Amino acid sequence: MNNRIRYVLVAVSTILVFYIVIGGLLGRADTSNEKAYRDLGVYQEVLDRIKIDYVTDPDLRKVTDGAIRGLLEALDPYSTYFTPSEYRDYVQHPQSGAADVGMFVSKRGGFATVVSLLPGSPAEKAGIKPGDLLDRIENVSARDLSVIQIERMLAGPPGSTLAMTVVKEARGEPQKVSILRGTLNYPPVVAKLADEQTAYLRVATFHKGAAADVSAKLKELTGKGADKVVLDLRNCAGGDVQEAVRTASLFLHQGLVAYVSGQRFPRKDLAVEASGDVSKLPLAVLINQSTAGPAELVAAAVVENKRGEAVGTRSFGMGVYQQLIPVEDGSALLLSVAKYYGPDGKSIQDNGVVPSVVQAESADTANLDEDTEPTAPEHFGEKGDQQFQKAIEILKSKSTTIAKAA
Repeated sequence: MNNRIRYVLVAVSTILVFYIVIGGLLGRADTSNEKAYRDLGVYQEVLDRIKIDYVTDPDLRKVTDGAIRGLLEALDPYSTYFTPSEYRDYVQHPQSGAADVGMFVSKRGGFATVVSLLPGSPAEKAGIKPGDLLDRIENVSARDLSVIQIERMLAGPPGSTLAMTVVKEARGEPQKVSILRGTLNYPPVVAKLADEQTAYLRVATFHKGAAADVSAKLKELTGKGADKVVLDLRNCAGGDVQEAVRTASLFLHQGLVAYVSGQRFPRKDLAVEASGDVSKLPLAVLINQSTAGPAELVAAAVVENKRGEAVGTRSFGMGVYQQLIPVEDGSALLLSVAKYYGPDGKSIQDNGVVPSVVQAESADTANLDEDTEPTAPEHFGEKGDQQFQKAIEILKSKSTTIAKAA
């Protein structure tokens, strides 16, 4: 058997295994299976034409890998395909390095986008901003990489250099950037008493222990006379879902924080955790386009349980649950099998969180998909922070209404 025929058989076998796995996962009916095999015939015909008519002798295994990756990325930016060697590396090294640059990345329309940055991270110090587009990473086009592949390339040994080209503010020519990877330190919750009576709490990411930090800081500010709370989740991405549930539970006596569900994934409710320390103070949550992941669950829970207001612009929309599925040839799929939903039944991934009070980050009129550059972190919670001032205004208004009713 010559190499070209062997490549064709390998390619077709890979696609066949892929369809069998997907068909089994999604529980397709017989008619759907028939359609899948008809589609497989189309794939095989296309491969045959490439083999016969392409300008040079093609590497069909590489073509097939690319086709599978493209098929998965058409589903969502987080599902991905690992070749046998990539899968072995993923299993042996779940964390691809002890150091990172502190970027939270997703893809929209095929473009790798910086969603948020960890405050004080190497990426922030290098001038990277939310909304920047990653063009190339270590000389590999970011368009050809899944989100998980990008995340693994961003990590590495402490002190090693990451070479990238970045398109700033979605326009202009790509700029070369070198970033020294470092060990990341998750910043504590920023807490202060604003205008003497407003507890301001800013969460950068929902790492382990974030909810306990919020609880401790809230008690401290309440003891100083705070009579209302602004929870700032702008530019907050990543972290642990359970930390988000615990944080929402600091403000809710009961109810649903979120739930996760998929076509073949049984619904699992994430309910408010019973706690003796539940704040009853008027509450506003600040969100923007860089609010993503667990932070979105907190914001949705507050709004949909009518516990408080969400002020700002529509959040990013990041909420899938994934499973690693080995394939017979030694490759694997990292497949999104469920999505997170807010208490209102709307998918976080597809809709983000719509603020109950729309407010731009500048004094200009806002819309739900405001596409302005986020306010720099050092300006959050200050007098010039339009969203923060709007939240205080709303909370003061509610307090006045309550006082008059009493």
